[in-house]
Amino acid sequence: MINKKSKIGIIGTGIIGLPMAKNLLKNKYNVLSYVRDVKKHNAVKKSGIKIIDDISEFFGQIDVLILAVSETKDVKKILLGPKGLIKNKIKPSIVIDMSTICPIDTIEFSKTLKKHKVFLIDAPVSGGEIGAIKGTLSIMMGGEVKTIRKIMPILKVIGEKITHVGKSGSGQVAKACNQIVVAQTVNAISEAFIISDKFNINKNKVREALLGGFANSTALEIHGERILKSNYKPGFKTKLHAKDLRIAKDVVVKKNLKLDGVNLVNKYMNKCNKNGNSEKDSSSYYLTIKEENK
Repeated sequence: MINKKSKIGIIGTGIIGLPMAKNLLKNKYNVLSYVRDVKKHNAVKKSGIKIIDDISEFFGQIDVLILAVSETKDVKKILLGPKGLIKNKIKPSIVIDMSTICPIDTIEFSKTLKKHKVFLIDAPVSGGEIGAIKGTLSIMMGGEVKTIRKIMPILKVIGEKITHVGKSGSGQVAKACNQIVVAQTVNAISEAFIISDKFNINKNKVREALLGGFANSTALEIHGERILKSNYKPGFKTKLHAKDLRIAKDVVVKKNLKLDGVNLVNKYMNKCNKNGNSEKDSSSYYLTIKEENK
């Protein structure tokens, strides 16, 4: 069982990772960080989190590693690369990967790590920056039950809705499903608002009506409001949602599936990302659908 004396290392102190680390620190956990981007050093240091500059030394000091990075290739480099975790003689026995990456690769990473007596739990999250700050993230996990039991105290600090989906890779599959559902809901909201505009009907009132029926959703509540207020301050950046949908589409192709909805939102989220909205909230997807209907 992980306790307050355990040393928790985190790599990925961005919009989601840093609030998670801060919450662990507030709950009296011993938190260390290896920060790849020098520009982020000050923000991490101000939060009271100790930075270790040498990654080999970092791996040697921690009991649990949490990853909150962007890409599958980043996770692979950190865990299996030339200076990766498996190359270290002294290393943590548990890795919690809270990134959103390819489930197929996650399964392979898990198999490789297990040969080195390191157990990987894929635990991607949903809830955006607000959820990370409040410690109310939804966490979906894949991996062995006995390992999950050990890390549960950590997870309860970070998240509120914690679900063990199944074997290794299952958490990443669930996250891909989450991103598909959210993107297609945002697509539906965008189309509903465009139809409303075509009839010169108040979109605020349309949203209000929809929130009272079966169309009600967190996406309609939060993303709908962002669209109406043209407030695209990122809770979850378009470039990250576009990346997640590329992963989903890649899985669809590799599994020989025909899912038109995945292809549709992948196409327009990628277009939105390339049209100067990469750093905006992914609800800016609406702007692309609006542009398509001029």
